[in-house]
Amino acid sequence: MDPRLTPANEIVACSTLKGKIKHANFVEAKNYQVNVPFVDLLGSPDGKRNRQLIYGSKVKYFSAAKGWAFIQNTYDNYVGYVPESTIASETQKTHIVTAPLAHVFMEPNIKSKNIEILPLAARVSGEVIGNGFLETELGWISVSQLKRKTELSKDPIEVSKLLQNAPYLWGGNTTLGIDCSGLIQISLLLCGIDCPGDSDQQMNTLGQDIDIGSPRKKGDILFWKGHVAWAVNERQILHANAYHMATVIEEANEAIERIKKQDNNSIIAHKRLIGELYLSLIHI
Repeated sequence: MDPRLTPANEIVACSTLKGKIKHANFVEAKNYQVNVPFVDLLGSPDGKRNRQLIYGSKVKYFSAAKGWAFIQNTYDNYVGYVPESTIASETQKTHIVTAPLAHVFMEPNIKSKNIEILPLAARVSGEVIGNGFLETELGWISVSQLKRKTELSKDPIEVSKLLQNAPYLWGGNTTLGIDCSGLIQISLLLCGIDCPGDSDQQMNTLGQDIDIGSPRKKGDILFWKGHVAWAVNERQILHANAYHMATVIEEANEAIERIKKQDNNSIIAHKRLIGELYLSLIHI
């Protein structure tokens, strides 16, 4: 079993693992959600960041000790630890943030006090609209920065472009810092496509294989060992990378050659999305 996706530690194991592993304490998962703008999902209490979770993300809660909650992200099944104070019981969300960052105001007025800021893909609840704002559980957010969560994007490349110039952060999933696989994941999330958190998992689950060296089309995904990038078109790629320490669009052949020279790392897979999303991409 992949430890990144296995909800078990030395204290508890999820009841769904009965018969699959040996453990002294199987527990039922409880439905919680993230209640801060974003939080690092750590590999161990006070350990290194593996990924980040965004406000409104659904998680399965298993246990807590010394202020640390052991959880599993419902979207991609990644497990880890977050401060117990950063999660709360699940509530129904109606809207999703579609801007790189969205201010939350005390009143439905751009001149009122801003009391919070939410990243792309944060989920909120609200129905009352006033003066071009939606009243949410946190405060008022401009409707221009929101969509109903059922209103999905059809173009992950355009979603990724919202994060262009965002600083590179290993394990990051927000405008304030994102890595290569996080960029792929958040773009597909807003298109309603399931996507794992790490590039090796993405390579094994996304799209269909295309011969390496074949002409690139918009929305194709290129994989190296430990790295992944979108194809914007035949000539360009879009990726979060440590060379630029940012999310950038650059000439594909130049990037491929640089990565090969610097890291002795060549493309190991070329994937193409299939189904309705691909059909929408080729008409954009």
